[in-house]
Amino acid sequence: MLSLIKRTLLWASVALGTAALSLCGLITWPEPLFAFSAGSGKIVVASDRPIPLGGGERFLRDCERLLERSPLKAEGRQYRLYVANDDWRQRLFFFPQPERWGFAWYPGVRGHAFMSGADFDNDRVVHWGYVSTPPRTLAALCAHELTHVIAWEHIGLDRLHVPQWVWEGLPDYVAMENRETFEQLRDALGDRPVDTPMRVKYGFYPRYRLLVAYFIEKKGWSADQLLQTRLTEDEATTIMRADENR
Repeated sequence: MLSLIKRTLLWASVALGTAALSLCGLITWPEPLFAFSAGSGKIVVASDRPIPLGGGERFLRDCERLLERSPLKAEGRQYRLYVANDDWRQRLFFFPQPERWGFAWYPGVRGHAFMSGADFDNDRVVHWGYVSTPPRTLAALCAHELTHVIAWEHIGLDRLHVPQWVWEGLPDYVAMENRETFEQLRDALGDRPVDTPMRVKYGFYPRYRLLVAYFIEKKGWSADQLLQTRLTEDEATTIMRADENR
């Protein structure tokens, strides 16, 4: 009996390891599962469904424009984005976090990003039947996820030491089409805890974006300085509030 249990555990481990390696391989080289593509400039988008000409071109143009005005410069020749519309592709690529709208992948070989379903004509993310509303548009999610890839190009494995408020706040800062000033965002958020209505109205990570806006607009930090800081969220918040109370 003990021998049977050991063999079963061994085979289960082998099966799980094989599945994990296969998934990593698909995420690293996903092209076979995305038959349709558009773009030949800075960004190429690939999808498992046809990409409408007008909507696809507008999406690429809007995402590129957001990246061009970013304080973090995109130095790569080209960036690829994959859109998983079909349910089974979303379950496959977004396992084990199906609630995510997108994610960036940078294994050291090549960096790219994934998004859940897209309505290109209306600039909307479609996620398990939910349709996004501005400011969380399709172009905003594109800019957010590709900023993760660009940040990885700048700092590599130092990403492991970047505080979460910077890692998510900077892409959010880049992604906002109609970006509020630091004062506007501070006054709008107040002292309320982050909740779903706040995210719907002010972006993916409004509190993190507030801190990033403060250090960029008030302290004059560059994007590279942000990526190099080791300030915790509490420490950064303390500095911001101390400055406001002077």
